[in-house]
Amino acid sequence: MTDREVVLDHLVAIYPDLSPQLKQAAKYVIDAPAEVAINSMRRVARVAGVGPSTMLRLTKKLGYPNYEDFRKPFQEAMRISGGSFADRAEWLQSLGGSDSSGQVLSAMAEAAITNIESAFAITEPDALNRAADILRGARTVYVFSSGGLRSLADYFYGVGRLILPESKLVDALSGFPIDDLANANSEDALLAISSEPYADFTVRGVDFARERGVRIIAITDSRASPIARDVDVLIQAPTRSPQFFPSHVAAVALIETLIALIVLRSDARTIKRIDDIEKLRNDEGMYWRAKD
Repeated sequence: MTDREVVLDHLVAIYPDLSPQLKQAAKYVIDAPAEVAINSMRRVARVAGVGPSTMLRLTKKLGYPNYEDFRKPFQEAMRISGGSFADRAEWLQSLGGSDSSGQVLSAMAEAAITNIESAFAITEPDALNRAADILRGARTVYVFSSGGLRSLADYFYGVGRLILPESKLVDALSGFPIDDLANANSEDALLAISSEPYADFTVRGVDFARERGVRIIAITDSRASPIARDVDVLIQAPTRSPQFFPSHVAAVALIETLIALIVLRSDARTIKRIDDIEKLRNDEGMYWRAKD
């Protein structure tokens, strides 16, 4: 575990007891560690929506005499990962141009790239591997999300059931997911996906599964997320966006990576199953083909 991860773990541990202003500052640090590494205290405070004095109080609460000492672990983590934004910044500036549509394009590209980079920087490979092991070994894999993120659950289930035939998509449309999770227990796993604003339906579903001993893998935007508590594996997918809606490109990238790791653990029978289904789909004409 890096020094940065130690700081972030400490922040998550004290987060519930912080004042509202300190919580706001802490959540930004938790969700955007790369920004802490490269920006001044004033800029971080401004983007986080708090005053510089609030940011300084947070650093002192964590035992650092000043902001520069506080952000050293973040800078070191970026140095180790080879994080350099110079080339990317130059490309994004050229992409932006001078008109408003070019600026929107540049801002969206920067948000997407940053979210994916951050997701893979803050999610330890061991976490993804443990998640793949749990899903591969579960009796039943329940996949659950609701609201605007329902499509991400559909995506994982649609692809994942080829390698996890006992998977089940929890119904998020007809009511509270008690019916689908009623028989779940410690032999099963739940993949839950949620981000701010957190759907109450998803949070309650995760709580219900936790009470039944189900192993939980959470893909969410923050360590401070309500579904991140007491999970077996936490996978962070930043959602920062210059628009009014959150960006979910990082979640998609992590879902695809998770599926790839499960495939890596699959046996010959699973690979044959994928091949057989693909042939069946072709034979049944499920894919469009240009007519001769």
